Amino acid sequence: MKNLKGILAIFCVMAVLVFAGCTEQQASNVSQEEQVVTVYVAYGSLDLIADEFEKDTGIKMEYVSLSSGEALSRLKAEQSNPSADVWLGGGIDAFISAQQDGLLEAYKSPNAKDIDPLFVEEDGYWTGVSLVTIGILENTDLLSEKGLPQPQTWDDLITDDYKGELIASNPTVSGTAYFTICGILQMYGEDEGWNYLDKFYQNTPFLTKRGSGPGNLVTAGEYAYGVAPDPHTTLIADSELPVKSAFLNKVIWWPSPVSIVNGAKHPENAKIFVDWCLSKEGQEVLMQASPRVPVRGDIEVIDGVPNPKDLDFLDMDFMYWGENRDRILDEWESRYREISTTE
Repeated sequence: MKNLKGILAIFCVMAVLVFAGCTEQQASNVSQEEQVVTVYVAYGSLDLIADEFEKDTGIKMEYVSLSSGEALSRLKAEQSNPSADVWLGGGIDAFISAQQDGLLEAYKSPNAKDIDPLFVEEDGYWTGVSLVTIGILENTDLLSEKGLPQPQTWDDLITDDYKGELIASNPTVSGTAYFTICGILQMYGEDEGWNYLDKFYQNTPFLTKRGSGPGNLVTAGEYAYGVAPDPHTTLIADSELPVKSAFLNKVIWWPSPVSIVNGAKHPENAKIFVDWCLSKEGQEVLMQASPRVPVRGDIEVIDGVPNPKDLDFLDMDFMYWGENRDRILDEWESRYREISTTE
């Protein structure tokens, strides 16, 4: 039995070194830390992620599932004595806000070399682990019954063909909706972008609180079109649904990041967790947990996930939109506060 325990201990240390790319000093620090990492997380299939991470590294992942806003509030409240070591997933705007408030620790993972620099914060305060993509979910039954068109471009959505059939979410509540309107303002320029949104909201009968709301209403057959994050995932979950996903001429996107919390109680384990998320093995687990577009080009996508080479990604200035969040939302409310918002 003693020999078996010894073998297991050696295996765990070897796994840690593989995923972290550790130096001897790091390995020494790892051995001094309790074998646990605490993660604030907004991601799918958390038990799967925790099980596979522990299997690969020997470190137990304890997690708290929180929305972006909830995680940011907790990190601010706990700034002098953080409970979390790592923050995984959620809106990039919240990560930028946390970076500006000194809540995150810069860390450049050795595995970031395999990731497009577009998805990595230049100083290492956050790194994308997958991409959230904005597209349109269409109800094919309603399109057929009503003779409605299939949109090809963002300009199509502001024509009269979509009036009363297009559902979106409220950016003052939903991080998904906030970066969607940022993408539109980035695409058209702010002056023309607000003019575009004036016409866009003339076609939406109401807004939903959550970013998932429009897709749910389209899936239920209540409306023909919904602006949805990762619309392809609906058909992956149920291929029998009468829906179709579409990406328009320019794809609005943002990274789902991972960051180390400033003042983390298990800093070496936090680095190992980040390294694992960015490794090929970790990326394959994260894709199983949430079938988003990956950040590594050497990951084979599962059926239904679009190949990033087939999408025309908009060049997004995340720092600008993060820094201007209050101004953009004030302008949005001054223009559209009369539009009703439902669950």
